Amino acid sequence: MFSGVFLLTVLSMNPVSQTCSCPTTLSTDQQTVDAMMHNAVMVFVGKVTAANLPGLNTPGRSFRFSVQENFKGAPKNSVVVFSALRSAECGTTVAVGKTYLVAAYGSADAPIIQSCDRPEEIDFVAPRLALLRRK
Repeated sequence: MFSGVFLLTVLSMNPVSQTCSCPTTLSTDQQTVDAMMHNAVMVFVGKVTAANLPGLNTPGRSFRFSVQENFKGAPKNSVVVFSALRSAECGTTVAVGKTYLVAAYGSADAPIIQSCDRPEEIDFVAPRLALLRRK
């Protein structure tokens, strides 16, 4: 009896792991841009100026971007976005000093970047930028 109760107690203490499941990949730059503009709370080009690992009471990491070009919803100067710690929870990371095209989801107060639609370095997204600039 005791070992059964102990096992149930231990199992109930371990949180159920959330898994990341990305939707089907969009096939064209136009489809990707349309989805970003429709689904994201913010779409912008920004340079990463700071990265913070989580503290004891924060479940993820955060990144500060200097906003260079705003396509949707980003503040004028800078924005902090959040991401889960683990890739199994769709967490992702970006490098300080690099510039990215960012689509952030969630809310404007706590925008989230995720591995399924991770920020992309600006050097690799010229066709998407051209489409965004036409909108």
